[in-house]
Amino acid sequence: MYRPQTGTPRKKNHLVQSVFFILLVVVASYILLQSPFFQIKTVVVNGNRQLKKEDIVRYSGINIGLNIFKVNLSECEERLGLVPFIKNVKLKRSLPNKVIIEVSERNAVALLPVENGFIKVDTEGVYLQRGQIAAALPIITGLDIQLKGPGKPIQSEYLPMALRILDQLPRSVIMKLSELNVSKAGLITLYTIDGVQGRLGSAKDLEYKGIVFQQVLATLQQSNNEIQYVDLSNPRVPVVKYFKDPQEGQK
Repeated sequence: MYRPQTGTPRKKNHLVQSVFFILLVVVASYILLQSPFFQIKTVVVNGNRQLKKEDIVRYSGINIGLNIFKVNLSECEERLGLVPFIKNVKLKRSLPNKVIIEVSERNAVALLPVENGFIKVDTEGVYLQRGQIAAALPIITGLDIQLKGPGKPIQSEYLPMALRILDQLPRSVIMKLSELNVSKAGLITLYTIDGVQGRLGSAKDLEYKGIVFQQVLATLQQSNNEIQYVDLSNPRVPVVKYFKDPQEGQK
């Protein structure tokens, strides 16, 4: 008795299609990974101001001439993430032969004294690199700090407060600032490049204290008398102390 075959031609067609698809994938992969058309010719770096493009490319491990699909972007980002001055980084391919590196850098805002010198720190208290007084950054003194190496946050009780103070002070005051001292009790004293003390007291009303300090300096330094300190513990009633009493010259 004759029995018609069912499904056999369809199965054969599926098998042929599967084999053809696999061969197509293999050929396409070979072309993508071996063709000189996809060899990296350009690496673009955006967002860098302090780090050189050449150094960023070198840190990433990307080499010109490497196949663009053989670059592991995640591993490159991890390598760049170890660079202290790089805060965030993102890599992307731009076919057929370009890789783009987008970085945002950390900016040094202060120096911390350590054994045999100083180190630069950013607004988050991350240790960036060794620095010098010539870097024109204010020095934060009076802190007990623990270092874990470049690129790592510095451990210190009052460092976050000191950095917050620098962030809230007027830019014109920061430009004149040489030192910010934090006492064991957490009281803040500023020292300008001219040697004037700004006794801020506790970390309250910092922005207002900074504005008052700026106004007092601008007003009083127009006279010939040298200011010893400005007490801003009560910023609404600032107290100014001169090295020489201005009334003495009138006697």
